[in-house]
Amino acid sequence: MSNWIKVKLGDIVELKRESYHPKPDEVLPYIGLEHIGQGTLRLISVGKSNEVTSTKSYFSKGDILFGKLRPYFRKVVRPKFNGVCSTDILVLTSKNPRKFNQTFLFYLMASQEMIDLATASSSGTKMPRADWKVLQNLEISIPEDVNEQERIGKILETIDDKIDINIRMNKTLEEMAMTLYKHWFVDFGPFQDEEFVESELGMIPKGWKVIQVKDLGEVITGKTPSTKVKEYYGDKIPFIKIPDMHGNVYIVKTETMLSELGAQSQKNKMLPPNTVCVSCIATPGLVVLTSEMSQTNQQINSVVCKEGVSPYFVYLFFKSISDNIVTLGSGGTATLNLNKGDFSRIKLLMPTNEVMTGFNNKVESIFNLIKINSLNNIELENLRDYLLPRLLSGEIDVSKAEKQVEEVL
Repeated sequence: MSNWIKVKLGDIVELKRESYHPKPDEVLPYIGLEHIGQGTLRLISVGKSNEVTSTKSYFSKGDILFGKLRPYFRKVVRPKFNGVCSTDILVLTSKNPRKFNQTFLFYLMASQEMIDLATASSSGTKMPRADWKVLQNLEISIPEDVNEQERIGKILETIDDKIDINIRMNKTLEEMAMTLYKHWFVDFGPFQDEEFVESELGMIPKGWKVIQVKDLGEVITGKTPSTKVKEYYGDKIPFIKIPDMHGNVYIVKTETMLSELGAQSQKNKMLPPNTVCVSCIATPGLVVLTSEMSQTNQQINSVVCKEGVSPYFVYLFFKSISDNIVTLGSGGTATLNLNKGDFSRIKLLMPTNEVMTGFNNKVESIFNLIKINSLNNIELENLRDYLLPRLLSGEIDVSKAEKQVEEVL
């Protein structure tokens, strides 16, 4: 095993301080804290520099972006492009890449130990911020041999690469399902030879009808159990909130879990697997499916589909009108809010039972594969987060970890 040395963080990591002033006619990739997943070590989305006004910071491809506002959220990413970011994000890079491997340093900064140290050194009560002046003086242990650092970084990066492959595959699968949905229910491709009739939504195949969302099944608006009762929270029932929805088709992991007691305190809010959840307040238009018995908070309306209604059809319908949901939720107020009544009255086209069943059978295998990939990613994240502190402390031999990851992947 390589010799390990004690160093100060500021001796191996450099804080970059290049300011950027947004210009209306210049568009650069922009990363704010809202674009970084909590604890996932990856981006949810990317914004545009001309959509913000205050001073930002430049970053380069491969830099480490460390969210300093409420660092316990573990918002750490390493973008594969140049751009600008919020000043609530520290832009970090290796002081000497020949001695201190950048990938190793990324996982060092993303380790729970570093997150805990950053949190403990934060200033401010309601909105604590990590202070680089404190962080740079932290004493840590690292392998002296840069090749050993590189091997450790490569092990963890290989796991993240596999997660990215699954994410890209899921995006492609969802696009395939949406293409099929639009071919059937927007362009009426398979039904061109049938008789069409007038409806309030235009010409539709005979036998189809216009319905409202409430006709699809039961509409349930979520609720948050009292946070004053600690016993309501635990590790039994996923409790879905808007941050859990970003970039997901299926919810397979949530920031917050309820106990059985908490779930039973509002059992009328329980959602079975394959319930369609739609965000309707603050960030309206996000759509996901539940993968197990779950509950949501009050910002989300959900549709528990009745027998004969495909949840995949309903999911794709809401995805196809996500921009309209934002418009419906505007209502002239600062906070976007689509209430249950208006949500329930959204109109859509309902095909015949035969067509609904046929479509469900076409896309079911696609959604099942998306769910499998999503569950696999949770296992991979758990493996990465298990190995990370043990590799950074020297507890696990690097060769053994390489073999373990090779067997899993």
